[in-house]
Formats: sequence, C-alpha cells, structure tokens
Amino acid sequence: MQNPQTSPMHRLDPVLNWLVPIIALSMVAYHIAIVWHPMFGGILNQAVHLCFCLVLILLFWAKNSETGRWKLVYWSGAILSFLLIAYMIFHYERLDMEAGFPEPLDVAVGIALIVIVIAGTWRSFGAVFPVLVLIGIGYALWGDLIPGVMGHSPYEFGFIVSSLSVGFQGIFGMLLEVSVSMLFLLVIFGSIFDATGITRFFMEFGKLLGRYLPGGAGHMAVFSSSFVGMVNGAAGANVAITGSYTIPVMKKAGFKPETAGGIEAMASTGGQLTPPIMGIAVFVMAGFLGVGYADLMFKAIIPAVSYYAVAVAGVILIAYRENIPRSTETADNKILISGAPLFLIPISVLTAIMVNHYSAGYAAFWSILTLLVLSYIRADTRPKLKILVQCLIKGAIMAGTFGVAIGCIGMLIKCLTFTGAATKLSLVVEIVSSGNQVLLLVLIMLLSIILSSSTPTVIAYIIVAFVAAPVLIETGIPQVTAHFFVFYFAILASVTPPVAGAAMVGCKIAGAGYMKTAWESFRLVGPFYFVPYFIIRNPIILTESQPLSTAIPALLALVVCLGSLTFFFHGFCLTRIKGVERLLYFVTGILATAYGLGGSVMLLALSVILLSVLLVVQWTRKKRLTA
Repeated sequence: MQNPQTSPMHRLDPVLNWLVPIIALSMVAYHIAIVWHPMFGGILNQAVHLCFCLVLILLFWAKNSETGRWKLVYWSGAILSFLLIAYMIFHYERLDMEAGFPEPLDVAVGIALIVIVIAGTWRSFGAVFPVLVLIGIGYALWGDLIPGVMGHSPYEFGFIVSSLSVGFQGIFGMLLEVSVSMLFLLVIFGSIFDATGITRFFMEFGKLLGRYLPGGAGHMAVFSSSFVGMVNGAAGANVAITGSYTIPVMKKAGFKPETAGGIEAMASTGGQLTPPIMGIAVFVMAGFLGVGYADLMFKAIIPAVSYYAVAVAGVILIAYRENIPRSTETADNKILISGAPLFLIPISVLTAIMVNHYSAGYAAFWSILTLLVLSYIRADTRPKLKILVQCLIKGAIMAGTFGVAIGCIGMLIKCLTFTGAATKLSLVVEIVSSGNQVLLLVLIMLLSIILSSSTPTVIAYIIVAFVAAPVLIETGIPQVTAHFFVFYFAILASVTPPVAGAAMVGCKIAGAGYMKTAWESFRLVGPFYFVPYFIIRNPIILTESQPLSTAIPALLALVVCLGSLTFFFHGFCLTRIKGVERLLYFVTGILATAYGLGGSVMLLALSVILLSVLLVVQWTRKKRLTA
C-alpha cells in the first residue's frame, strides 16, 4: 500500500513552500499599489482581489493538508479559481452588459465560483453562515412555490446565478470593495504589530497595573489582551496569541483553569469594541453609515468604559472570593519605554488620518510605514526580516479568508434583496414581537448572536448590519443606534454559549472544560449584555446630546444596572451573597434597565433604594464576620 506521505500530491509540497509566500507578498504589494493607482477600476480590482484570496488560501490549505486526496482538492480549487476569475475578467464588458442574461458557459462559471466561495467560507469559519447562504439561494430558486406573502415571483436559474456571481453582483459589489479598500491593509497593519514584538509591551503594561489591583494576574490579561485584540480583529485568534502567556500566569496566581480561560476570552473580546480601532469594524461601519470615523469612535467611549468597568470589577470580586493576592511580578521598564511609542504613534497616525476623512486604505498605508520606521529605530523592537515576512504572509492569509467570507455574505444580501426576503424577515420579526419593543430587541439580540457565531468581528458586523439592523431601523430606531445595538451583540457572540469561539480556544489552553470556561466568560461579560438596551432610548450613552434632566438619571441607571448585575453574576459583593439576596441584585438590575428603556422614574428610584439596602446588608455582614 502506498504511503500517503509519498503520494504524488505530497511531492508538490516544495513548490508550495515558495509559491504560497510569493502569492501572499504579491498580494500585499498589489494592495499597496492600488492605494495610489487603482489600476483596473473598482470591479476588476475586486476580481483580482478575490482571485488572490481564493488561490492563496486554497494553496495554503494544500500546503498544510496531511492527505493526498485533500491536497488534490485544494490544488484543483486554486487552479479552477484562477481560471474562473480570469474568464470573468477577460469577458468583463460582455458579462457586465448582459448581467441577468448569461450564456450557458457563463452559468457554469458562475455556479463553480459560488460553490468555491461557499466551500471556502465553510472551511474557514464553520457551517453556520454558509448554511444560511444556501438557504437564501434555495429561497431564490424555489420561493415562488411558497403561497401567500412569504413567496416571490419565479426567477430564471441563469438570472439567479448571474445575480450572485458572474454578473459581477452578489459576490462582487460594495461589500467586496470594503475588503479591497479597507480590510486588507488594516489586517496587514495588525500583523506587522506582531512582528515588532509589541505583545511584550502589552504584557508588561498589564503587569504594571496588576501590581495595584486584587487579582493582579487577571488584570494583566484584561489589559494586555484588550490592546492586542483592538488591532487583531478576531477574539479567538487573540486568545491564541496572548492566552498562551496570560492563562498559565493566572493559573499560577491561583485562578481556577476555567476562570483563567474565561478571563482571557472576555479580555480578548473586549478589544473588539475598544476605540480607536474596535477590531477594524468601526471603519466598515463608518463607510456603511456615511458617518465620520471620529464620530463613531467617540460614540463608543461610554460602552467601552462600561465593559472594562464590569471586567475589572469582575476580576476583583473573583480575587476576593477566592483569596487570590495581588501580582508580585515587576514590569520591565525598558520594554515599557521602547514599546509605548511603537504602539501609540502608529495608532495616532491611523486615527488622525481617518479623522481627516481620508480612506482607510490610505490611513493604513501610512500607519504601516510609521510602524516599520519606528520599529527599526531600536534594536529590541527591530523585527528580523524572516519574522516580518512570516507575519505579512500570515496577515495576507487571514485577510484572504475575510475576503472570501465577505463574498459569501454578498450572496446572502443579494438573495435577501432581490427576492424581497429582507422586508419579509422584518415583517415576521414585527409580527412575532407583536409591537412590543422590548421583545423586538430581544429577538434582534438573539438573531445577531446566532448570525455572528464563530466569525471575526468585522465579518460578524457586516452580517448583522445587513440582516438585523434594518429590522430595527424600520421600527423608527435611529440608524446609528441600530447599528451599534447589533454590533455589540455580534461581538458578544464570542463569549455566548453554546458557540463561544473565544472561550473554546481559552479552554484548550487552560486545560479546562469547554462549558465551564464558556460560563465563566459569560458571567464576566454578563452585565454588559444590558448596555445595548440603554442606547435605544438614551443618546447620552453614545455621547450624543440629551437634556441633563434625563441624561444624568440614565447614567445613574446604567451604573446601578452594571453594579447590581456584576454582584449577581459573581455571587459576591463585600462578602458572599446568599440565594434570595442574589436574586434581588438581579431584580435591581432589571428595574434599572426598565427605566433605561423608557420606564417610570419610580423604577429608577426603586432600583437605587434596593441596591442601597443590599449594600448595607453586605456591609453589616462583613463587619460581623471580621469582628
């Protein structure tokens, strides 16, 4: 029997060892070039970009595959992808002019491209989203058989295929342009940070803070992982990067394995909603909404502060509950001094250029250049050429998976629009909610979490921006508010069981059970699930103007809500909280949230009184226990 390691396909591995890096680096060079000279124009640039994405990730998978059969599949997919897109570029003018009325060969090309894009997304991010795309395509094909308002007029098979692919729609269009002009270079910017060893700065900064707070090792994870996650754009990947260091340190300090994994998952998730970069998604949001980047960045400040207040308080409560001491590790001042400019200056350049309304690609280019120049000034931050090249390749591959997934999202959005399914989905949600806004918000929250399972932040946001946000907007909720509402729940999907992607990675590093780790991450983040509900009726939470007579009570209600629910989730305040008492903390948080959703001021007064009484009970019990 032939050894699989000596199969004909394995003999091509040396070719892949140089072919994959050449394609990845060529992709980087191409995207830098089109910042200055668009070359082929919008749609053709998208086609070249998609070709790079598909060929690169398929050959990368071929390189890493163990079996000759799958190597053959990936090689064939890469070659076919190149031929399909070359055909489309060569016949661009005719395909564009005849969009919706393709020839038989065009249909075959379109079907093949659709299959490859869906399969590539499935391989990269799991089945959840590709299955939704397949359902959307199925609805486009056979929705005319559904009677009544939920059906639609029949469409020709060729029209559907052309609308999704070969007619330069669906896979192509505004969404793929986002991948070309925004995401790619921003992902490369984040990958170059890895090459400079900036993670060491974040770790040392975390140590510095951890010396002054109970549960110091946990705070080291909170702050270091959040900084990395801010530019990383994928909570699960961020856990893998920083968790390999922070989780063992937390376990050594006294945190249970599942708690250490949960803290890391929570911290890595928090970076995605932290200004100024917010896991790259803020740049996409600005483009979708036609709003200045600076406006959105400032709107995210209070929710981000809320997240970290809950995170820090949670770690402190766990430390007191489990008698975990402060960290004794000393921060390396040399690394802090050399690392601070390396992080702050490029981020400031990126922010300043975006605030002045230049394109994200242009801002990313100058930020990359700034980062590279600064990194080479000092020997301890100067990346070796080999490491820099490896990081560029890794960044190009990650951006390639993003590009393919965005093409897949484009197909779903196209199915929802030309069949009228988007409007019908809104109608169904409104009927189920029966005009009850709170129930509507809960349904949209659940929909956003489900749609965002196991996907990086920017991909998750794009999905919910087109599927979930319009439902809220149609009920009269302001556009920006609706997008922030679904954006936050798209992020929280990373720590929401049963598909908590960040916790899944954290539990493996921690050597803990998945559900225990997922529950710990959920408990740490739990109070923040209520923050998006506050933004619906209280513009002040998004730093928008609101009369002081309602703004101050809204902020007070938010503080009461977050404090009460933090005590509820951890079962600890000044001392351990008993059963009925714990339930009352939950009731207090619900009362404060009800006020935040437009309820009577009596609800706020009752929540404040109840929290005050509960705190007095805790204080009395603590004095009795320490007497």
